[in-house]
Amino acid sequence: MKLTHLILLSFIFLARGFGEEIPLLTSLDSKVNESSGLLLLDGRLITHNDSDEPNELYEIDAKNGNVLRTVVVTNVENNDWEDLAEDEEFLYIGDFGNNLGSRKDLKVYKIEKEAYKNAENDSIQAEIINFSYANQEEYLPARYNSNFDAEALISYQDKLYIFTKNWENKKTDVYELSKTPGTYKLEKIDTIETEGLITGATYDELNDRILLCGNSMPTPFIIELKEFSRGKFSNGEMKKYNLQPQLGASIQIEGITMINKNECYLSAEKSITGTSALYKYTFDKNLDQ
Repeated sequence: MKLTHLILLSFIFLARGFGEEIPLLTSLDSKVNESSGLLLLDGRLITHNDSDEPNELYEIDAKNGNVLRTVVVTNVENNDWEDLAEDEEFLYIGDFGNNLGSRKDLKVYKIEKEAYKNAENDSIQAEIINFSYANQEEYLPARYNSNFDAEALISYQDKLYIFTKNWENKKTDVYELSKTPGTYKLEKIDTIETEGLITGATYDELNDRILLCGNSMPTPFIIELKEFSRGKFSNGEMKKYNLQPQLGASIQIEGITMINKNECYLSAEKSITGTSALYKYTFDKNLDQ
């Protein structure tokens, strides 16, 4: 085992008791070892793998982690799919993972919900939204040393919002993106002091809040943003929930989606702490479900 892995495992075991314990629901099918985005659509729990994996969406059983359905997005590749978002009519896939900070082909794929639900031969096509960051001047590879990586996407009102995974300063920058297919240069509109690496996001319409998930030493976390002004999410209320996933599978949290008004699913990709996994978090233990 590498020294870095030993150090990380030491942090994990030292961290027991530093966060709120969350139950492990199930390990996930080996087809989704790199589970990244997560979305609950009309009772269907959808996920996908990230970098250089098949261009497929997977519906999984939340009870046992089995893959129930596989849908191929035939006209695109999976360079580094990182998150899922939705509005009333469309699904969005964020193909903008950028660990090296050198990608020039950042994209969001737009798919009609009805086409997804009724896909003939479980095959669909996507429209493509291309973008770049207006404030990025250099594209030299710098693994885990860039502020232009991203793993989190939401749809809020009539726009998409990308939350970056800043390796350098452990903050997240926010970029606004049109939902209309085309090519765009995005200006940074906000920065949030997350003190950790943001790996997923969801807009919780029932509670009118944004939830970000991420990882830091020594624990993964959820950040809740509410009472904000449109697009300026840092000017509202922020609350951070440090988590202590139940041991037995990976604790590298990558995806988040709401189940109901008080609970969410969290997915973790395979890591040195175990297999890919699905967890559940309850925000207020005193509320009836």
